[in-house]
Amino acid sequence: MSFWNDLKNQVNEINDTNDAKTKAIKDKKIAMDEQGIAYCPKCLSVSVQPMKKGFSFGKAVVGGVLTGGIGIVAGSIGANKIKMHCNKCGYKYKA
Repeated sequence: MSFWNDLKNQVNEINDTNDAKTKAIKDKKIAMDEQGIAYCPKCLSVSVQPMKKGFSFGKAVVGGVLTGGIGIVAGSIGANKIKMHCNKCGYKYKA
């Protein structure tokens, strides 16, 4: 019986540790949001940079073939959207 009680106590300790870590992460996210700091949602690094998408030559070619000259405009769809790139883990996400 003692084995099961010890095992149960160990599991409870691990759960308490994980709960404390999760709370610390949530608190860190809230603090950075309140201060307006940009951070990576995956690793919480503040080493992020914006990247503009730009003109898509592939979309322009496909649009031109399917609909004629007006389809070339398809290459500029989404050109002004900004994505963020994390320098630490490489994660890319919408700004």
